[in-house]
Amino acid sequence: MGDTTKPIAVVTVHGTNDTATELQGEKWFQQGSRFSEALTSRLAQRGIQSEIVPFLWSGANSASEREKGAEKLAAKIKNMAGRYSGVHVVGHSHGGNVANDAALLLRWGRRKQRAKEALASLTTIGTPFLNSSTSALQSLGGLLFLAITLISIPLYLLSSLVLLLWVSGRDELFTMNEVFGPPTEGSWFAVWLCVLGVGIPLWLMLRLATRGLRRIMRPRGLDDTRARVFSVWHSNDEAISFLQKIEGLPLEPFPSGSMMRGSRASAISFGVIAVILTCGSPFGIVLAQAFGVVEAPWANSEWLWMTTVALLFFAPVIFALAYLLFRFVAGMVAEMVARQRLNRWIAGVLRGVAFGRDGDQAIGQVRTVSHTHATRELCIEGAVAERMQAGAQTAASQLIETYRWALFTVGSDSNSPLANLANDAMTWSSLIHTTYFDQPEVVDLIADYIGDEVDGGDTQTGARDRLQAAAPPPPAAAEPVANAAQ
Repeated sequence: MGDTTKPIAVVTVHGTNDTATELQGEKWFQQGSRFSEALTSRLAQRGIQSEIVPFLWSGANSASEREKGAEKLAAKIKNMAGRYSGVHVVGHSHGGNVANDAALLLRWGRRKQRAKEALASLTTIGTPFLNSSTSALQSLGGLLFLAITLISIPLYLLSSLVLLLWVSGRDELFTMNEVFGPPTEGSWFAVWLCVLGVGIPLWLMLRLATRGLRRIMRPRGLDDTRARVFSVWHSNDEAISFLQKIEGLPLEPFPSGSMMRGSRASAISFGVIAVILTCGSPFGIVLAQAFGVVEAPWANSEWLWMTTVALLFFAPVIFALAYLLFRFVAGMVAEMVARQRLNRWIAGVLRGVAFGRDGDQAIGQVRTVSHTHATRELCIEGAVAERMQAGAQTAASQLIETYRWALFTVGSDSNSPLANLANDAMTWSSLIHTTYFDQPEVVDLIADYIGDEVDGGDTQTGARDRLQAAAPPPPAAAEPVANAAQ
């Protein structure tokens, strides 16, 4: 796997809302934390020297921020590869998605020799793997945009060369002097303004076009690769469960027939307005005739009386026609054409809030395994799983007891307790999703997996047996020791 005389690097990638400003600290991914110390100690027992290298990204629940984080992580791994005997990545929650996309950018598992891979192994803890895709129309537009950009590059370079030769007086091969005349004192400024004014937008186009191509050509189903993601998760992980439930919700804001029923009030208003305008039109014509706005000599008092009486007589017919026209045209068209599109749009917005969608890509398909790489998954079971569940329940009970009076007492101000509840460290401790790194067996599991990858052995030898053989500690020992978030 590399030069064993060098230490390996363990790059830790935090999840959503769990970032930090310093590499040193108490959070699980920081240097000097209890998890980091335990991991390096466990690797040292196997004769492996290691260094913890935290990767800090924004931690925002944003698809674009995860994409930026993946690009920076991929560049970081490339730069680190030569200084270490191997770069091993451990990602938690959406940090696993960041790491998975970075592996995709590095084309992990595509090389014939594993030793030449910049990334040695990838472990994800409690990661709800998300898939992203673009529509056929978006893909076609992206390919056309890339083609136009690639055609523009040689034309830009040739045109810039011609302009620079002309302004420098070396126009032997071209006829720019015949077209523009000889260059003047301001020609240099005009040429550089043109070159830079086109070159900078062209660079931006190329950057956006290549990024779009990467999205379009995003590979799928790399099950035949030698590199495999090691995914560890708990069956009651709140983040995974929550996103799966959000994706599975049968959201239909506008049920069948709602557009037709909703058009009733508008149709009544439309019919009333039609009756008022129609019955009042004779008075309008008479007033317009009196002020000389229109020429209507027949608009006398007798005509006004007879016409108004006739229109009032037919007012129910006018109302019915206007009402039915609105119901069966506007209402039916909206029901047949707009209802499903509105449902998809609103459901996409609601799911997008949970998934962090902030672009044109469709994000979803929540899974516990990678969409782009082969995955060996291990669902934590047995005593460790029960301990994590019991610890979360105990912490949740303590949390509710702390804020019970302020939240449920009549007449109390609940705004301040809710704000405190959201920022209380105990809130994170009451989630299974945030307590993986508190479990010594999980730390050993990660260390042994990395050690097996370094040794080139079976990456899951005895892992499930070690977890099932772990004895649950007494309730007093189930206290949080690491500060983790989503």
